[in-house]
Amino acid sequence: MSTTINAVADFRGTFKQEDTSDLLLKVTDFDGRPVDPSYLTCTIQGPTENASLETVSTGVPFQITQGFYVFSWKIGNTQDIGTYNVNWEYVVNSETKHEYQSIVVVEKVEAPTFYMSRVLAFRAALEYHIMCAQNIPVYSEQSKPSRDKRKFEFSFPRWNQSAGVKIYRNQELVNEGMEVNYFKGNITFDDTLLEQDVVNADYNFKWFSDDDLNRFLGNAVQSVNLFPPVSGYYLEDIPDRFIPIVLYGGAKDALRQLMMCLQFQQPAQIFGGVDESQKAFSNFQSLKEDYEKDWEKLLEVKKYGPYPRLQMNVVPEYTLPGGRSRWFRYLFK
Repeated sequence: MSTTINAVADFRGTFKQEDTSDLLLKVTDFDGRPVDPSYLTCTIQGPTENASLETVSTGVPFQITQGFYVFSWKIGNTQDIGTYNVNWEYVVNSETKHEYQSIVVVEKVEAPTFYMSRVLAFRAALEYHIMCAQNIPVYSEQSKPSRDKRKFEFSFPRWNQSAGVKIYRNQELVNEGMEVNYFKGNITFDDTLLEQDVVNADYNFKWFSDDDLNRFLGNAVQSVNLFPPVSGYYLEDIPDRFIPIVLYGGAKDALRQLMMCLQFQQPAQIFGGVDESQKAFSNFQSLKEDYEKDWEKLLEVKKYGPYPRLQMNVVPEYTLPGGRSRWFRYLFK
């Protein structure tokens, strides 16, 4: 389907020179089910501060699993600093789509770890556990217009670009003359609309932001640290054997926040109103308790090691009559 709708790029992190940046793409249908495109490529251009954009990297991303892809960019030590545009182009059901992201390249200093490879992997794994909360479809929501009748706001931000969006003006589908901000969840028309015009949208959004997921994961790591024996791990260096504890801990915190949100009117509308949201609350409560039970069992196992084992071999030695001595050999395994 041909369209001239513009999209505001989502910011995906800061990376330093002489580093490798990993960019993730999740492709789903409108209802949030993962799908594999028949064609997929990723192109990085920039920096945008220059007069003309230069293509600095392009290629076919690596598939992690159905609907999840990663593209690694090896940044040179002389790469120009500045903002770079990332364009994912893919084809699903013979329809060409694009997802736009932006990243910033900085000098060889300590850059934030918010988008390190291991943190990305943790966030992607946590999203598996709360998949439906990260792919919520909304149908025909009526917008809230600005005073100038050009910008139209909707209830929820963090729209999934891969799921697409449909904009309706007076119940007629519109395919041009507007800009969509997927991150903030609003639409800006090129021209001023009439006072009587009504704008609706079908969109698919994430309940939790990347910052939310990082906080849940960070809290789970600190739980591991506090449980005996006390440790000092971070999300970047926690041993692999503790990954299930971190994921289950993050999932239960995510469910707890979602359950709290359901006590308020606007989020409750997603589940069909206050009465229906209370049924969802009860189901989430059972699911959260299951995660908590597994999480507590895994934490209990932490105290069993693995630890170094001490083995003592005693070798007697005899000297002259009336005297005797022993020496000890310690073997650590």
